[in-house]
Amino acid sequence: MVETHLVGTFPRSETLVAATRAAVRGNLAQSEVDRILDTDAQSLILLQQQSGIGIFTDGQLNWQDLFRPFSQIFKGIQVGGLARWFDNNTFYRKPLITDKVRFTGDGLKQYFRVELLPKASLKAAILPGPLTFALLAENKAYRSFENLVDDLAHSMKEAVTSLRNIGYEYFQFSEPSICSRNRTKNELDAAQHAFETCANGRTVIQTYFGDASHAIDRLLEFPVETIGVDLYSTPVESLADHDFDKVLGCGCIDGRNSLLESPSELKDIVLGIRNSVEPAGIHLTPNCDLEFLPHPVAEKKVALLGEIGKLVV
Repeated sequence: MVETHLVGTFPRSETLVAATRAAVRGNLAQSEVDRILDTDAQSLILLQQQSGIGIFTDGQLNWQDLFRPFSQIFKGIQVGGLARWFDNNTFYRKPLITDKVRFTGDGLKQYFRVELLPKASLKAAILPGPLTFALLAENKAYRSFENLVDDLAHSMKEAVTSLRNIGYEYFQFSEPSICSRNRTKNELDAAQHAFETCANGRTVIQTYFGDASHAIDRLLEFPVETIGVDLYSTPVESLADHDFDKVLGCGCIDGRNSLLESPSELKDIVLGIRNSVEPAGIHLTPNCDLEFLPHPVAEKKVALLGEIGKLVV
């Protein structure tokens, strides 16, 4: 069965951006920003429904970056300084690890807006992967990198349990750092142990911003259902060399290029992957967050993703 879904943050509309800036200057009440935010989220959900997207997200429109909510949801993390988000012209605040990391649950429902998603839909929760979280954080509390990754994994496990209890069924861990060729065996071992802790049910490791082929051997050993790859960075032929006994997330919509892809060309690519790689199943997704695109272009890409999903049967 082919499923379609988004893999990260959706861009904010011009209206929401303007409202957020006005609130920062003290010219607009936060309640009005929240109203616009909810309207934008509902518009994205309607777009997913109309496009035939199978697994729903709320677009993470109130997330400042992938890590920021967890300075509230987890104990032992504060908001640190600005750093560049991989090779993009965007930035994130480094998580500052100041104490032992533990799940508190504070703010969980603020950042995972399950009440906005259709009741009968399959709902996806997107979280930072433990390895990427630890690598991109500023660690002032742990002597052992492995212990930090382990505590993040146990905290993620508790977060997943809470999210499952409020209606989420599909859990994506975003692990762009795993694509780096500089990853050591110890780091990959720590990542595998982390997923042995936090993976539960329908779990995907989502890679992007790099070629995942050099790590595929290890990723196939991880206890997850799906491995998502960026097809604009990962050669398809590199995947065909493996016994791919997991679902393959095909990142076939380019989230960093405003040009719209050809549905027929992507259909042929995906069918070629199905025949050559022979994965346990296929998901169709963007190759990364769509937040790097103008809002109207991102909307077109969602519709395009749904169109391709209908062509690949």
